[in-house]
Amino acid sequence: MIRHLCRKIAASALAAALPAGDAAIIISEIMYNPQGTDYDLAAATPYNREWVELYNTGASSVDLSGWQFGDVQDNNWASPFPAGTTLGAGKALVVTGDSASFGANWGAGVGRVQVNAFPTLANTVGTNEGAAIRNHLGVLQDVVRFQETGWPTANGSDGNSIYLLPGALDARANDLRLNWKPSSAGVYGAKWTSAGGQGENHGSPGFVATTTQAPFAPSPNAAWSMVVMPDTQNYSKSSRDLPIFSQLTHWIKDHKEEYKIQVVLQEGDIVNQNSQVAPTSGDQTADQQWANAKAAMSVLNGELPYIMAAGNHDLGTTSAQNRNTQFNTYFKASDNPLVDPAQGGVLRGYQVPGELQNAYFELHAPDGRDLLIFSLEFWPRQATVAWANQIAALPQYADHTAVLLTHSYLNPNNTRADGTPDGYPVGTDGNDGEELWNELIKLNPNFEMTLNGHVGGDGVGYLKSTGPQGNVVHQMVFNSQFETNGGNGWIRVLEFLNDRKTVHVRTYSPLLDLYRTDAANDFFFTLTELPALSRADFNLDGAVDSVDLTIWTTNFGRTTDVLPQQGDADVDGDVDGADYLVWQQQFTGALAAAASHASVPEPSTLPLAAAASLMAFSRRRRSHVC
Repeated sequence: MIRHLCRKIAASALAAALPAGDAAIIISEIMYNPQGTDYDLAAATPYNREWVELYNTGASSVDLSGWQFGDVQDNNWASPFPAGTTLGAGKALVVTGDSASFGANWGAGVGRVQVNAFPTLANTVGTNEGAAIRNHLGVLQDVVRFQETGWPTANGSDGNSIYLLPGALDARANDLRLNWKPSSAGVYGAKWTSAGGQGENHGSPGFVATTTQAPFAPSPNAAWSMVVMPDTQNYSKSSRDLPIFSQLTHWIKDHKEEYKIQVVLQEGDIVNQNSQVAPTSGDQTADQQWANAKAAMSVLNGELPYIMAAGNHDLGTTSAQNRNTQFNTYFKASDNPLVDPAQGGVLRGYQVPGELQNAYFELHAPDGRDLLIFSLEFWPRQATVAWANQIAALPQYADHTAVLLTHSYLNPNNTRADGTPDGYPVGTDGNDGEELWNELIKLNPNFEMTLNGHVGGDGVGYLKSTGPQGNVVHQMVFNSQFETNGGNGWIRVLEFLNDRKTVHVRTYSPLLDLYRTDAANDFFFTLTELPALSRADFNLDGAVDSVDLTIWTTNFGRTTDVLPQQGDADVDGDVDGADYLVWQQQFTGALAAAASHASVPEPSTLPLAAAASLMAFSRRRRSHVC
């Protein structure tokens, strides 16, 4: 630490004698552990696939001729930058060992400089690696010791760069670990690329964000929301990443009122191995993994209903060698009163009594939408598909929005999985995504959504298809398990808007406290519009009555953050006399005729008028009591 401080002091003193602008060059992004091997020995000229990004925080261009990037810890420096290398004000430059390969992977438009002997950067925590840049006189301009304990390193799967947050773009702030985050596609310009033939690289080379994201907050026009959790196996299997699992469920619990969350859906691969005792990866046995998952999800018991799918890793010994599962040993409907039908929960039935891997649920949403949600096993068997068809076709569910939750269905290339089930032993009697579309989804016009995880790549995809009966189905894959930290804590919040047809899909990480803004992770789609409700039916029970008048009275005078369900019948953003008049006109009782001819009372007398209406309604009810 003293040596590091002395180096910084010396660098600052010498920088004062340098031309203006030299000290403005900082290290803003480091790809120290790309997916696969760091060194490409198969290339005609072997090169290091790692790279760093420099950023000019100053107001003028800087001549970088003769500058060097290196590992100051080992005093290992790359060759000097070529003569004529410059970096404009507010611009970024990538330092790479092979410009052509970097361009092929990350895009030809990224500014970069090629050097020889790019130093190898360590991939493990605690090595105290020191990425550094020095000018043509050998004077250090910036040092980032990014491998000290607590830095956002490549825990678990590799392939994420780390980048400097927008509010920390200077040579002092970039020494602090809290100012760095692991890159994730869709955040601050980061994208996903299958660099070097590998599949999980995330970074934003050549782009430096200078504006900090506004805090994640619910959309003001959202009536309610559901939360989707992708594969959780990497959290369950690792004592290091396990706290993230509970962090997600605690965030959901703590924000259920703010986001009007009604249900949580988990897309399968709850654990990494179903029954094999010895860990295949991570440090938790199969039973420990199931216990870990149960503890994390139990945070929601009594708070929100949650529905889980059984993935391939939840079956067999490690990955769908057979249909045996411990899912039903560790998770039961009776665990959560909001799921348990005996306690008024959302579960409506199983294919096999007590087995949640094939079950269906009914949710009555606040906007009046009724949902029929199927949770089906990984590559469902033919008998399971036939059973689901029977349920979906029942007359009582004809007006419901049917949703399929299953582990494997859509791929990140926006195509349904087709022809792959035979790759697993259970696939001989299983149905892949294309078969589920043909044999279940398109046959039932009430299906409008599918949700799945399972696959890697960029982990996101969307497909809009129309069935033969005209039903439009929105099919989505979402899975972040291949990112660092077991998945970087990403969840999805699907907001159902007040227009009662539009859904806003948003992607947020409570771990990183960041959200994705790219089109693949923040988008809208439209469901079948619900039949018009009586605007004064504030509690959405199908009748305009005294209960609705009580809601109006309670909220009378509100002018901010007002929802229609709070008494704003004319949807003008406040609760006032005009809304009372709508209630009068739509009141479904003996007083309706008289009320329809009444004028709107003065504001000061409105509560009294409402009270009188309630008393009249009460007297009328008592007169009919025998």
